[in-house]
Amino acid sequence: MFTGIGLIAFICIFGAGMVGFALRGFLPEHHRTDATSKTVHNVMSVVALLAALVLGLLVASTKSSFDVRTQEVQQFSANLTLLDRELVHFGQDATKMRELLRGFTAHKIAQLWANRGTDKVNEAAESVRLLDEIEDGLRRFVPSNAAQIEGRRNALDITRDLKRTSRLLSVQQTNTTPRPFLIVGIFWLSVLFLWRGVFAPFNGTVIAAFFLGALSVSVAINLIFDMDRPFRGFIEVSPVPMQQALDWMKP
Repeated sequence: MFTGIGLIAFICIFGAGMVGFALRGFLPEHHRTDATSKTVHNVMSVVALLAALVLGLLVASTKSSFDVRTQEVQQFSANLTLLDRELVHFGQDATKMRELLRGFTAHKIAQLWANRGTDKVNEAAESVRLLDEIEDGLRRFVPSNAAQIEGRRNALDITRDLKRTSRLLSVQQTNTTPRPFLIVGIFWLSVLFLWRGVFAPFNGTVIAAFFLGALSVSVAINLIFDMDRPFRGFIEVSPVPMQQALDWMKP
């Protein structure tokens, strides 16, 4: 479930709560009165509100970005299929271009969803080269009738859309959420749990509540981090549309 930052967040937040329990024994008696507890809880309510707002905004932002990447992949795979169907109408003259299109699709899948050990720079360069060759082949193709003239025009339009979307997908693999937001959110939550621990009774029920609370917010932070890496996180954009497009391109 955790992929690094979620585990760090859990350790910081739950650990802060446990430190709060330990600090309570060092506080003078007059610092542990009901009036002090009420004042601290009121102040921490402001911190809790800020943390909730930041986490809510980050979840909404990353979810929206993730949905956009999903739609781009679906549109990209649809354009691949449409381009292949246009090339089919050109007959034997388009055999080479269809082979290049299959190669491009395979390289794009490898670039976006392959393991980290894959040389994605070379995969991206190869994808660009293949798409350029397809475009050059379409420009050199001489239509023999009105249907092929229209098909060539449509194929060139689709190819330009593919080049634009391909570049967008390549540059959108990196994290877009500013890391300071997550760091500040973890800090606020740690402070909140710390002072809650100072004034909370020390028993099994409270410790369990602290554990579940820290786990819940850590999972939320982990989801933010994963959705911000749509092609290699625990939650990733499905490669099924691209795989289906590649299967439909078989001669």
